[in-house]
Amino acid sequence: MRSDDIGAMSPLQRKELLEDVATLVHRSEWRLGEAVRFLRAVVLRKSRHDFARLVGLSSAALQKLEDRPDANPTLDTMNRVLRLFGGAVGLVFPRMEPSPTPTEDVE
Repeated sequence: MRSDDIGAMSPLQRKELLEDVATLVHRSEWRLGEAVRFLRAVVLRKSRHDFARLVGLSSAALQKLEDRPDANPTLDTMNRVLRLFGGAVGLVFPRMEPSPTPTEDVE
């Protein structure tokens, strides 16, 4: 996806894009760092240095988050990053479907 395409998106399309990014992370198809890099570089079109200053992180901390598979950012760090996009770190539990009610054959 080109950044020009993102700039031309409606607010609803941008929201759908952000939800798609969240889904990729939730499904473990993307690491948090990959999602942050996409949001920074493609959605906001910011350099690491500029984005780090914007969210109150050091460039080194942002580089570690984006590049290292073993990065383990704090909740505060992730909330700082996601706040720019209207997001926050949350706790999600899988939905449980109720057990089907057994049916009795009446003769």
